[in-house]
Amino acid sequence: MTGLGFSISAWWKEVWSWDRVKDVIRTLPGRLGFEKDYKELKFFRLRLDLDTGEVFDEILGEFPSERQRYGLYYILYQYSRASEEQEELGELVTISNICPAIHCPMFKENTRAFEKVFGYDPELLYTAAKPFNYEKVDVADAGIKLYVLPRVPIVLGVWLGEEGLPPSTTILFDKSITHYLDCEAASILAGVAVARLIISLAKHQNVDVKDVKYSYRYQCTE
Repeated sequence: MTGLGFSISAWWKEVWSWDRVKDVIRTLPGRLGFEKDYKELKFFRLRLDLDTGEVFDEILGEFPSERQRYGLYYILYQYSRASEEQEELGELVTISNICPAIHCPMFKENTRAFEKVFGYDPELLYTAAKPFNYEKVDVADAGIKLYVLPRVPIVLGVWLGEEGLPPSTTILFDKSITHYLDCEAASILAGVAVARLIISLAKHQNVDVKDVKYSYRYQCTE
């Protein structure tokens, strides 16, 4: 609870409910890389029903919780505010370049989980990324580029952990992301991208990740 006795969950529901943001999000069909489909938005193996606001997760094969949807609406609302498209600039930047001080516990937790899952077998990253139409890139010991939104690519790389040297992660965006998203939305998307790769590996390749602590929510806070 906050000092005013108003929970964070209630705040998200008040500000980012479907009724509050649907008119803006419904401007996206035919814009910013989305298909001109007025029934649903399709991206990153998610499908958003533009009539009801329901979301279907094709990786999990289920509907995210109401609270998860609020965070997703927030990201799409931010994205929809771009009045025109910005071409990729070809310059990769880190989250710290976008956000001088990252205050997103979910992002940090998921980065550690990513290193634990992929850091001792980087080739698993390609297996996990198969459902996302990824592109291999020459980054780290294994690296991929995929699109979390139609005009927002993310590059994820993992460096192999060896004796005395822990694995590490590289997470990069094209610099054009600042045209589409603010600092918090970029941090959330990076954390969610990492989580979805872990989930994909567990769901479709039967890799046991039950001992890996990560968060699958479209919000930085609990």
